[in-house]
Amino acid sequence: MPKLRLASLSALLLFSLSAQASVQCARAQPAGMQTLPGLCAEVIASGLKMPRGLTVLPNGNLLVTEMVRWDATQGRVLQLAATSGGWQQSVVATGFDRPHGVVQGPDGKIYVGEVGRIVRFTPGQPEQRETVATLPLRQRHPLTTFALAGNGDLYVNIGSSSDNCESASPAELAAGRCPESEQDKAGVVWRYHLDQDGKVSDLGVFARGLRNSMALGVHPASGIVLQAENSRDAIHLKLHLPNDNELPHDELNLLQAGQHYGWPFCYDKQLAAPEFPGHDCRNTQPPYLLLPAHAAPLGLTWWLSPKAPPRFAGWLIVGFHGYRQHGHRLMAYPVDKQGLPKGKPLELISNWKDSKGPGGPVEIRVGNDGALYLTDDRHGQVIRLYAAQ
Repeated sequence: MPKLRLASLSALLLFSLSAQASVQCARAQPAGMQTLPGLCAEVIASGLKMPRGLTVLPNGNLLVTEMVRWDATQGRVLQLAATSGGWQQSVVATGFDRPHGVVQGPDGKIYVGEVGRIVRFTPGQPEQRETVATLPLRQRHPLTTFALAGNGDLYVNIGSSSDNCESASPAELAAGRCPESEQDKAGVVWRYHLDQDGKVSDLGVFARGLRNSMALGVHPASGIVLQAENSRDAIHLKLHLPNDNELPHDELNLLQAGQHYGWPFCYDKQLAAPEFPGHDCRNTQPPYLLLPAHAAPLGLTWWLSPKAPPRFAGWLIVGFHGYRQHGHRLMAYPVDKQGLPKGKPLELISNWKDSKGPGGPVEIRVGNDGALYLTDDRHGQVIRLYAAQ
């Protein structure tokens, strides 16, 4: 081999190795996690008990809701503050009933979604709580999550009380009726308005036909409201299929006031559910995008920050919490000017599982440093995802 060619190959190899070294992550990746090349992940809090909700305060600190248990009022709100030695953890408030959603309102108070209600408190006075909204109690999907728009509108999930209205009587099913959806006490997204002076206005139902809207987001520029739907289970029993591994799809819906999105009468792109074969699904809104079946999206956000990695600036980020084959990963979707997904998505975190089981991404937020922060309720940790240097 000519010496010049050998030298060129050697230089290329050295450049490649140098490039790989230059994107080495400062800390070890979380166990079982595979990130897209060029991204790094680190655990900033561990040993938590079912962390779910997450919000970023103006000073860059994080608030995290810890459910702790499903059967007792032992939930907590924690604060994570970045220091030179790592992230300092402190307890802000205790005694919540399975807390999930958490935001800081325009009045400066902290709003927390509990089972059956939304409460708020002034920072530094967590024991003085006020119930600002009483919500319908549901058996199957009792957790309260929400999304706060820049104008003060608060969009709240009221999940369904059943899987696909199996609680209806045979006569009701034969008549094409689902009482729980008719009463607007389940399967809806409700809207409130929060004023800077602390006034909370009930604006009523915003959208219907939504089985469980755990992932909600409002684009700060365009104002569009996106919902990621956790679709039904066990449809194969009604359709006489071997399993439901690929059916029905979970959904990404563009929510519009007064529209109905199909549950429990329709699934996928306006197909009649087997329990309601005579339903005219043309009168429902079809999904904006079909997601993989049983991906179980529990959180979404847009990677909007001047410090976000240029490659993903503005992209829609969706966490798949599911334990089946399409779950335990973090997805990124390129978007148009409104923030609606277009084109092929990328897996930022792929097939996330270790000896303890699959990862469980829940809420996702963008920090003041431009990194993504996400809660993982299965491993009891908070993850920071950022671009390699």
